[in-house]
Amino acid sequence: MPCLIFCLVLSRVHQLPLHPGLPLLPLLLWAGQASASPPPSSGLSELGRWLHLPPSLNLGPLALPSGVVLAMLAWLLASWLAARSQKRSGLAVESLLWQAAFAGLLGARLAYVLQWWSEYAADGTGPLVLRLVDIRDGGFNLWAGLVAGTAWALWLSKTQAGLRRAIALPIGLAMGILALGQALQALPAAHAPGLPEFKLVNASAQPISLSELQQSKGQPMVINLWASWCPPCRREMPVLAQAQKEHPGIRFIWINQGEQAGTVLRYLGQQPLPPDQVLFDPEHQASAHWRQRGLPSTYFYDAQGQLRGTRMGELSRASLAEHLQALQTP
Repeated sequence: MPCLIFCLVLSRVHQLPLHPGLPLLPLLLWAGQASASPPPSSGLSELGRWLHLPPSLNLGPLALPSGVVLAMLAWLLASWLAARSQKRSGLAVESLLWQAAFAGLLGARLAYVLQWWSEYAADGTGPLVLRLVDIRDGGFNLWAGLVAGTAWALWLSKTQAGLRRAIALPIGLAMGILALGQALQALPAAHAPGLPEFKLVNASAQPISLSELQQSKGQPMVINLWASWCPPCRREMPVLAQAQKEHPGIRFIWINQGEQAGTVLRYLGQQPLPPDQVLFDPEHQASAHWRQRGLPSTYFYDAQGQLRGTRMGELSRASLAEHLQALQTP
């Protein structure tokens, strides 16, 4: 039953087919990590650049966050090893692995909420308790989760040396995969997409490019790809609009993907967005440029036009603040 609930949550966030048998505890723990791409560093080899893990992987018609794919792999391998170990030893290795995963998930969420408590408290979109448990924002601290899960497993097995030895390899393998994925995502990309040169259309039916906007304003830029039919896009829209008011030194751009102008303008009549910062992309040029199929997707560029971070999926006030802090850090 817990697995089915978490599958339902993930399917709502990323619009994925629901599979009731998919184990998702470490998966959700990893999926909350922000994907950041620091400016290119000459100290890294070309091999390191090619090892960079992109924010998402396209599997047929699906766009899966890379962290989700790695977490699925980590959980499946750890579960397989735990089952083999339990069969050999007769000890409750699988049960301990599940409990460690729950502890890790809880620890990762609590650590993230504490870190960004002021943002959760200031968010007036609903009851505070619901915002704290709404994991659709991807708000997890991976390292805190790994520590919490490992500590819980050690505590439960403190009087059983055999059980402690049996659980070490499954947990160690899962931690290694997740840590490696985090390291690969932090590497500079071999081909980090800059601001595109192609023309989009603004609300006044005038052609304009993002590179022109960036050069004229000389500000960091947050670019959000969205559509009015996308529930996570609609939920995060007020969060982004409020952030634009609070951060006038950062320019937010909303690029609608593939909808008719009339549909978009009717929807915008209900939203507090600056009309001159909404662009139309009927041919999905932006999605092709960033090689992204999932919505919403958000890209964070510094004042020099360098990609500093990406987010596939819904942003809360807290997860957006995390990205904006990284964007403004030299």
